Amino acid sequence: MKRVRIALTLTVCFASAGFAQTPTITAVLDAGAYTPTIAQGSVFVVKGTNLASSNATSNLPYGTTLNGVKITFTPSAGGSGVSANMVYTFSQGTTTQLAAVLPSTLATGAYNMVVTSGTAASAPFSVNVVSNKFGIMTQPGTGTGRALVQNVVSQTQYDLNGYTTGPVSGANFSRSPAKAGEYLVIWGTGLGPAAGFDAGAPASGLNFLSTQNLDVKVIVGTTELTPSYAGRSNLFPGLDNISVQLPSSIITGCFLNLQVRVAGLTSNIGTIAIAAHAQDSSCTDPQYSQTVLGNLDAGGSTTVGVFSIYSESSKVTVLGQTSASTFQFVGGGFSRYTADQLFSVTQMTQEASILPTGSCYVYRTTVGLSNTPGNTGTTTGSSTGTPPIPLDAGVITLNGPNVPNQQLTETSGTYVLPLTSTSAQSTPVLTAGTYTLTGKGGADIGPFTASIQLNPLTVAPDLPTTVVRSQDLHIGWTGGGTSIVGISGTAEVLISGTPQNNPVYDLGEFECLTTADKGSFTVTSGVLGQMPAAPASAIAAGTASTSLEVFSTLGLDGRSGTFTAPLTKGGNIDYGYLYTASGSSVSPAYQ
Repeated sequence: MKRVRIALTLTVCFASAGFAQTPTITAVLDAGAYTPTIAQGSVFVVKGTNLASSNATSNLPYGTTLNGVKITFTPSAGGSGVSANMVYTFSQGTTTQLAAVLPSTLATGAYNMVVTSGTAASAPFSVNVVSNKFGIMTQPGTGTGRALVQNVVSQTQYDLNGYTTGPVSGANFSRSPAKAGEYLVIWGTGLGPAAGFDAGAPASGLNFLSTQNLDVKVIVGTTELTPSYAGRSNLFPGLDNISVQLPSSIITGCFLNLQVRVAGLTSNIGTIAIAAHAQDSSCTDPQYSQTVLGNLDAGGSTTVGVFSIYSESSKVTVLGQTSASTFQFVGGGFSRYTADQLFSVTQMTQEASILPTGSCYVYRTTVGLSNTPGNTGTTTGSSTGTPPIPLDAGVITLNGPNVPNQQLTETSGTYVLPLTSTSAQSTPVLTAGTYTLTGKGGADIGPFTASIQLNPLTVAPDLPTTVVRSQDLHIGWTGGGTSIVGISGTAEVLISGTPQNNPVYDLGEFECLTTADKGSFTVTSGVLGQMPAAPASAIAAGTASTSLEVFSTLGLDGRSGTFTAPLTKGGNIDYGYLYTASGSSVSPAYQ
């Protein structure tokens, strides 16, 4: 593997504290996906208060003590403690953060982790250690958003993946979108143990594909690729590089999903940009112009308005009791997003374009949730970072069938109009017809209108309360018009810990896409068979949760529902869309 050329800095949450005070641990997360449960030989971060008194960064080789701080792992069942190799201590503000490399020789299982800062030691914090759990590092350092990926432009040029081509401010490398045929270098941690390389990196890398026969796949959109290299970075202990070539047929766009599956477990989701043609200097997106994309690359922001008209008929089973309801609302708002905050918005609009109609995709991974008694807060999933800035649009009203001039309620920049949340036998408020939002204008957004046609989708017969994974599942419906229909399911099953104390779940998700005019879809046993078993007894006991949903959406693909609105300080918003979502959901057993 070529030597990677990038200045890499682990993202930290700023903190500060008194050195003599007792350290308190609030979370232990991998340094890629930023989720609980950490892998042998991986980089992890510790969040909390009083963990360190000042900032320090280790020189190679890493030692087990830095700035008077040590991290020790002791088996929960008893035994001798083992110290991690320290990467940095950080202290600024009211909390602190540490980073370290977990020893590759540490056996998998449950541990009590203690931070010693000076002469003070923290209370033990429960941590689960596994052999493999790859997490993609992201540019904002939150586990979501733009993936930390380099495009190998030439033997001597490694660009940071971005929307547009140009220099990176304050760096000695450039940014560009990837091109078909190029190699990508994906940064992350958690591929697995590499004994002897926890304090110093291997000089020429360490390819786990050959040394460990590790099963690694890179998924761009829904295209699965086999990497040529997956192993330790030749620069940093505990950090991994995955090198993969993009085929000529690769899907292109600015917000493409990127995942890595290692030993059957799928990583967090990051996004990458791939240009449509070799000569293009930017990626292409129907919602955002090249000017907006360049501004985002330069650290600027984009202004987006998103509103939805939502109708769901659901059946939920809790402790063996099934209740039915119809839930309808209209909501949304305007916000100013940086590139690192766009993830939630782009995920909605990308889903319809990434997954080919008539096909399905399965996601399988483990997820952890840190909630040890005595610790403050609960950590689950990825850190989302700084939220976008909400914008005031004044009074907004909805007009449509059964909804004459109804005003949405605004709270902290979010506008909502609940319409019904009653029994399934009630007559739904939202029916077929045209719905129009009208904004009178406020401090940030001027007057605007947005309209869309709603054609509700009705699933018939009802969705099953038991899904047999070894059998095909046929689902039919009426309505939906010209909308896209998504059929999705989840099964989350407890595999260690308890729901109240350090639970780890086996999570399976599938997503299928078709169009409403087809009237039906069959989810094959090949798809369902990849889901974990979630029997009714586990759901009743609270050790499993499931879903099965069928929804039609109109407006997410940019073909309808788009609108513009003026900014009070001049110009217009960069993109606005009003979309509909209607369908049904249940919480079935998967057996």
